[in-house]
Amino acid sequence: MVKNLNNKELLLDVLEMEKNMAVNMTYSLNESSNEALYKELFTIFDVISKSTKKLFTLAYNKDYYMLEKEDSKKIKEAVKTLRSEFDCCPK
Repeated sequence: MVKNLNNKELLLDVLEMEKNMAVNMTYSLNESSNEALYKELFTIFDVISKSTKKLFTLAYNKDYYMLEKEDSKKIKEAVKTLRSEFDCCPK
């Protein structure tokens, strides 16, 4: 049985597909065998990345994609933790 998708489901499904394509394109970029191939793949990646951002913005503006407001104390603690972990990295 084929399910009819409403606008929200369709947009979020396409957004998820685009996000997955962008992630997979990074593997292709990292593993490209020569510069010409890398440039061609990067052009494709750039288009996918920009499309993904436009789709996310559309979904967000339609309230299909919710972001939670976080407590500033938790944010400051997370930044402090990340800074201490970063400071431990060799320079």
